Amino acid sequence: MDRTRHRIEHAYSLGLLHLVDVEASYAGLFLQVVLAYETAMEDFVLGLLVRPGGVASQDPNVRGRISVRSYSHAHDLASGPGGRFPSWIGKRDLLDISKLLLNKGAPFGTMTTTQWHFVEQSRYIRNAVAHPSENALNQFRKHVIQSTPLPRREQTVAGYLRGRATPSQTRWELFVAGLGVFVSAIAQ
Repeated sequence: MDRTRHRIEHAYSLGLLHLVDVEASYAGLFLQVVLAYETAMEDFVLGLLVRPGGVASQDPNVRGRISVRSYSHAHDLASGPGGRFPSWIGKRDLLDISKLLLNKGAPFGTMTTTQWHFVEQSRYIRNAVAHPSENALNQFRKHVIQSTPLPRREQTVAGYLRGRATPSQTRWELFVAGLGVFVSAIAQ
């Protein structure tokens, strides 16, 4: 995905794309990153429940509280009463699922506030991109932008992602790295 982002920026520098198209690409690429993250979390948590054929952690404390024979059954358990689709992006949702299905809520219950930062922020960004309602945009401004002074262009979700976190890194790159670090910490 980063190669795609680089190609988009190159095409923009050549005048082949408009800025609005570049920013829309950042939003779309962010959704793809979040989808990959959510898939990794779902596969990990549900895989800890499936025996045989699921996943196992090197840490003996990271295991399911129960065992089921299929991912379908594990998904039904994660969905809870009423079959609500489980959310894998929010801290509260992941903690609730892990407390219900995993031994002592591990490994999610031991993650630090710092480790959860990009997960929580990504949820608000994802919601503002996928469902750009006034409420979702207000939540993005309240929880992500907060009181950070930004140029007007970077106060939009896509502009924010394209903006610089550091002189050599966009916020999109920062969030990709942050979610990757979280997944790596969980998967140990």
